[in-house]
Amino acid sequence: MPKELRIIFWFVGMQFATNLLASIFEIADITNYSVYAANVILSYAMLTWVFYKTGIPTLQKLIPGASLLFVACAVYSISNGDGIMSYNSALSALGSFIITAYCLIFFYWRLVKDTKVSGLTEYAFFWIITGIFTYYTGSFFIFISYKYLIVQESQIIGILWRFHNLLLTIFCCYTIYGITCKNFQKT
Repeated sequence: MPKELRIIFWFVGMQFATNLLASIFEIADITNYSVYAANVILSYAMLTWVFYKTGIPTLQKLIPGASLLFVACAVYSISNGDGIMSYNSALSALGSFIITAYCLIFFYWRLVKDTKVSGLTEYAFFWIITGIFTYYTGSFFIFISYKYLIVQESQIIGILWRFHNLLLTIFCCYTIYGITCKNFQKT
C-alpha cells in the first residue's frame, strides 16, 4: 500500500479516536476543546504531508509557506487560550481553507496540467481527494460561522455538528470507494 494511503488510514483513525475521546470527555463533563485543537493540528499535518507527496510542483512550493502561516496562527491562538478554554474555530477555518486550496490545486493539476493520466476517476487517490475536498469545504463554512452562531443561535450548533459528522461520513465513503477502485495498486 502506498505511504500516502497509509497516512489516510491514520487520518481516519485519528478522526475516530479524537471524536470518541471528545465525546467521552463531554459525557464526563470534562472540557474537550484541547482534544479538538489536537485534531485540527494533527489533521493539518497529516494531510499536508499527503499533498506534498503528490509531487505536484505548485503544492510543493506552496506548502512550506502555508504551513508556516498555519503553525504561527496555531502557536498564537493556543498561547491565547484558544483550543483550551474555548473552541478554536478560527484555526479550524484556516486549516480547512488551506486544505481546500490544496485540493483545488490537485484537481487543477490532475485534470488540466497533467494530461498523462487517463481514467483519473479509476484511481483511489482521486476519490480520496474528492472526499477530503467535500469534508473540508463544507467544514470551512461551519468553522467560519461558529463564533457568530454560538452568540446568535446557540441551539443551531448541534445541527451544524451533525452536518459536520455527515461530511466526515461522506469523506469515509469516498475513501472506501477509492480504495476499492480496480487501479488501487497503481496510485
